[in-house]
Amino acid sequence: MLKSASILSAAVLAAAGLAAPASAATFTPNPLSSVTFTGNLTIQQPGSIVTCAVTLTGYVPGGGSMVVITQASFSGSWQCGALVAPTGLPWYLHPNTTTSVTLQGIGLKTMVGSCSGNVNTGWINGSPGKIDFVGVTIPGSPGACTVTGALNSSPSLTII
Repeated sequence: MLKSASILSAAVLAAAGLAAPASAATFTPNPLSSVTFTGNLTIQQPGSIVTCAVTLTGYVPGGGSMVVITQASFSGSWQCGALVAPTGLPWYLHPNTTTSVTLQGIGLKTMVGSCSGNVNTGWINGSPGKIDFVGVTIPGSPGACTVTGALNSSPSLTII
């Protein structure tokens, strides 16, 4: 009985290995103990619009499957950081393809409410690599937030 279970387990594991997806997109270089994204983002929600200088700081674990964003700050106009601010850290940036990423767990306090969730947005490989927000919609209350702008990585990240 034990021998049959072992053979069955080996067969299941072998089949699972054959069904695995092709290699996933990854960030390089990795691991990276510190990476920073900086740039301007315009955040719109019904009844408000503000442009803030945004800094996100985090790290890339070994394997490059994500960037873990552990710190975020908004500055610039007087609303940024006080009335419009990041919430719900850490956030996770996952590479989908060489031109697409998912930002998981993003949260924003806004002048009229809040927005949070997971969003797909663009990525531009280059020097520097950058997150490209082109009218990205984040679910929220009293209405969704629309985010536009770009955040440059330093040191430069590339998705392969």
